[in-house]
Parts: sequence; structure tokens; C-alpha cells
Amino acid sequence: MPTLSNWNEEIKYEVADTKFKTPRSISDVQSIIKDAAQHNEKVRVIGAMHSTTQCMVGSGITISMKNMAEILSVDEENMTATVQAGVTIHQLCEYLKPRGFQPPVILEYGNFQIGAISGTQANDSSLSDSAQFASFVVGVKLIKAIGEMMEISEKQNAEYLPAIRSHYGLFGVVCEVTVRIWKTRHLEFSYEMTDLETFSKNVIGNVNRLRNSHDQAFGLLFQADGKFMIQKRKFVDATTKPAHPLTNNLEAKVINLYADLVLPLAEASGQLNLPAHQQEWLSTTLVDLPLRALSHSTYIIDPNDRALPYRENQPHFDFFDWVFPEENWSSMAQGWVSLCNKFEAEKNFVLTLPCLVYFLKQDENMLLSRSRGGNMMAIDPEYQDPTDPKWLEFRLAFSEVARQHGGIPHINKTRDGAIRWFAEACDQDALSKYLEQRKAFDPENMFVNEFFETMFKGRLCGGWIS
Repeated sequence: MPTLSNWNEEIKYEVADTKFKTPRSISDVQSIIKDAAQHNEKVRVIGAMHSTTQCMVGSGITISMKNMAEILSVDEENMTATVQAGVTIHQLCEYLKPRGFQPPVILEYGNFQIGAISGTQANDSSLSDSAQFASFVVGVKLIKAIGEMMEISEKQNAEYLPAIRSHYGLFGVVCEVTVRIWKTRHLEFSYEMTDLETFSKNVIGNVNRLRNSHDQAFGLLFQADGKFMIQKRKFVDATTKPAHPLTNNLEAKVINLYADLVLPLAEASGQLNLPAHQQEWLSTTLVDLPLRALSHSTYIIDPNDRALPYRENQPHFDFFDWVFPEENWSSMAQGWVSLCNKFEAEKNFVLTLPCLVYFLKQDENMLLSRSRGGNMMAIDPEYQDPTDPKWLEFRLAFSEVARQHGGIPHINKTRDGAIRWFAEACDQDALSKYLEQRKAFDPENMFVNEFFETMFKGRLCGGWIS
């Protein structure tokens, strides 16, 4: 009986051998779905299980797409790649790189499977293009609840494409995905050090300044001293600014450094149960300083090298991702600081790891896009011990502050927050359209698990979930 667990091992559940399916073809998937329909069974599909919410947990048939992992074709004229659902982002990058192409969105965790991220809010950080991988999906082959295959693309059944880009496995089993690709554009990285107080005085102006000179930006906020490190990324012509062999893999090495050094040190310091001021000192010494050493660096890389597979034995940290309208970010950031100070004073709780800041450009390509209404910025606290009860308290308190500032949680990443608040926080017209179209694909709710029943309860079209 397989025991399945997510990446930080906070979610574990067993699936009977007879209920765990690993199809190798579309016809295999059709047979599984037809049999499930005949026996009135639920079906969930899993990918890399990187989610920290229970959105992937099922109670009936569980389908893993790991054996459907072939890259089927690259259309250089139309600039698309077609892959089976189990292909990973790392696999796709490795295939495209020698051919001079890249995916438009490259996520640092290369284990992500394309079938999963084709219909979720999986995102990088971007100022000039969509940051969400699913927004570049232009077609899928999907098996519906009756076992029928349906093609949805910009040319066939196009009215469903915005919903399918947010499918979450709720419309059927996605077997093949066609996604846009780009000619490879190297990324030039540079860094800027500021502080939260300075940046917050003119958030819109500072973001526009970044947007006018760079294509992507990514921030690290430090609780200990309020420093704000911004990683700036700019696309450059690969022929005029080639990536040097000595620096091309630097970003990959930084990601490995974070996983292999920074996270273990943070975890070790947390286990010492030191007073808050000593935890802050250790945070500055063990975490901030190694990262700040990068602030004097400028280097160019091939973006395909960013999609690194994570190892099973890497530290299993937790995150808590909310995004906010740009105009609300400053007040929310101050709310985050106040909350951190309160937990430090009252509970001896310190966020040793930096808080992540993503930039999400307005994006209406997905019905459940978190940036449908405008440009958004994230405040995404990280913590090295997902089991710490104080971290749970902090997450719940953070959610209350986030809601007051127009925050939208991440369905895959915001444990406790998404299941309670996403349906309330997202675009209501888009949600109504999404649920109405979903019902047409799956009228008997074969693909709806307990997580989504709870998340959407009370906001459904026609009462299709009791």
C-alpha cells in the first residue's frame, strides 16, 4: 500500500495498491476513468506533490502521471512544445536548451510536472510578462468524467481555455499539454540593497523604476533588521551577451547553497530554543550575510539552468504565500512587521529565514489568476520547521492581517489560508464562470476532493456540491 507524502512531509496518506494507478497512455487513462465512473469512485491526479495544502489528496483512485513523461514535439514555426503530463520542467528545459529555446516561465524547482502546473497558480516573479506558467498553455488533451477525450486549445473549444489554465485536476485528467516557448534569452542578474522603510515610502514608484529597466525582480525581506534585497533580472541577447562558463551555473549554485547550507543552519539554530534576540543575531550571521554577499554580483545565465530538481533529503521548509495589490503592499508589509514584533515579544518566535517577495504582472489568461485585477506583490514568509505550533499560530494570525489588506492566498502553497479564504478573496465573476464550466465537465463531481468541497462551499453554481 503506497504511502504518499508532499515535499515537506507534512501531508501523508495511504492509497491501496488497487487504487493507485500509473497509466502509460491516453487509452490507459480512459480505461481508469470509465471503470471509476462505473463504480462511482472519486479520482485525483498527483504530480510532484510540492503543494503544502491538501489540494492533491484523494479518497478514491489516485493517478500518478510519472509514466507519461515523453516530450512529443516542438513546433518551431508556431513556437510551441507538446509534452505528456508527467514531463518535468527540468526535463523540458534540458530538451529545449540545445535547440535554442526555453519555456516562458522557469520555476526553480525542476521536479514540477507540466500536467500539474498547466492548471495551477505556479509562478515565478515577473515585471514584464505573466509570472504564471499556466498562462502560456495553449492546448491540452483531457479525459473527462465519462472517459471521453477532449481537446481544448486556441482553435478548439477555446471558450474553456481560461478555465483549463486553472484546472487543478477538477475538470478531468490532463494527459498532454501544449505550451508556448521562446527563443532563448539569457538573464542578466544584479542586486540592490535597500530597506523596507525606504522602499515602502513609494512602492508604486519603486516598482515602476524596476519595471522600466528590468524584466523580472525578486525580493528577500529580513525580519531581523528590515533589510530588503532585490534580485533584478533582465533579458539580454544570447549572441551579444553570452553566459560565461564560470558564471552560467551561478544561480543554480546559489539555489543549492540555500538548500544545502542556509536552510540546515536555520533549522539547527531554531532547535537551540534561544532567546529571540540571539535568534536574530544568528539569523543575521548564518542566513543574511551569505545571501548579502551576492548583492555585489552581476552575472549572466541561460534560464534553462534554473530548473533544478530538488532532492528528497533536502530540508523540508514551509512557506505561506499571499499576494496583494501593489497599492496595498506597503501597509501590508508594515502589518507583517508588527505581527513579527508581536510574536517575537510574546512568544519568542522569530522568522529566521527571509520573507519572499514576488512580483505578479496583471494576468487575465487564467480564470483563477491571482492577478486578474491588477499588478500584485507577494509577502511569502518561510519557516524551517513546518511542525512548530508557533508557526501555525503565526500563519493563522498572518491570514487575518492579509485579509484586511486585500490579500489573495495561493491554492497550492497557503496552508490553512487557501481553503478558508481563496473563494472569498478571488475575482467573483471569474469564479462563478469557472464553477459553471467545471460542472459541465464533471456533473457527478468525480474529480472534486474534500479540500475543494470545503474551499468552494457556499459559492457554487446551482448547488452542485451539497
